[in-house]
Amino acid sequence: MIQRLLKIAVVISALIPYAAHAGYVGNFAAWKTASLELQGTYLQGVMDGWLQSYDRGEASWITAQRKGLNKCLSLQKITATMLIDIVNLHYQAHNEDWRVPPAVVLKHTIQGVCLADINSERVELGLSPWDRKADRISKDAP
Repeated sequence: MIQRLLKIAVVISALIPYAAHAGYVGNFAAWKTASLELQGTYLQGVMDGWLQSYDRGEASWITAQRKGLNKCLSLQKITATMLIDIVNLHYQAHNEDWRVPPAVVLKHTIQGVCLADINSERVELGLSPWDRKADRISKDAP
């Protein structure tokens, strides 16, 4: 499932201007005006870039994170529609994060969803587990 999702993301990412990856969707205002197709493609591109594997020089914490995320996404059968829902639900619950780009919202939220799998990979590599982060991203909110 993940491989299929990644293949689709690679093909679609070739069709989208680089500006989308470079911060085109910079906040909730831009996110809510984007079409569902753009939202899904954008988030698949974010995940594709995040899960990129490097042949050499990858830090062990990155390896653990990537493996944990791949395991979690596969077990949870995460789809593009679910990625969109994750971002929309976060924005609905945390209007103080409306200024935060959806790519950051997605990474923050997915890391929380997949924390158990990430931590199991971290322990396997001799790293200490990560603590769970607060739901909201903005630090200046009450």
